Amino acid sequence: MKTLNVIYVMRLVLGVIAALITTLVIDLRVGDPLISGISIGIIFYIITYYILKWRFLNKVDKPSKIFTMGIGVYFLTFVLCWVLFITPFLAPPTAALSTDPENPVVGETVTFSAKDISYDPDGIITKWQWEFGDGVEDTGETTTHIYSSADDYIVRLRVVDDHGIGRTVVTVITVSESSS
Repeated sequence: MKTLNVIYVMRLVLGVIAALITTLVIDLRVGDPLISGISIGIIFYIITYYILKWRFLNKVDKPSKIFTMGIGVYFLTFVLCWVLFITPFLAPPTAALSTDPENPVVGETVTFSAKDISYDPDGIITKWQWEFGDGVEDTGETTTHIYSSADDYIVRLRVVDDHGIGRTVVTVITVSESSS
């Protein structure tokens, strides 16, 4: 096998190894895991470049080929394997909501809250999106809404965590005519 082909295959294998190291080293709860992971991938590439240079320098025509040979396959393999390795560790958030009062009447302010009942086991929730079932939407961990007519409304809460993973909970709220 030609020397450059050997380097190419080694880059493929090293991409898998770099992804495995990154998965084991990066804590998904601390800092920015994307920046940290890419940094580890680049540092590992540079270290392996010097190892390959030391091993194959006298066997290639152009020493610059050692650096460039397989760079694409290395980073492509690194990214694909890192995503495959890390995905099982990313837990989706749990979406839950409460209403106060539970059985509102027309014109009454209803408080919707996800506080302390929606959570993310491997990070934090960064976005709360509410749909109240009457065409009105809002954001925030806690919000209020006033219904203008009696009906059964489908309320949706979608929470998104710091990894971009979302989860939706749906409930029905019955709004009745005012009891005057």
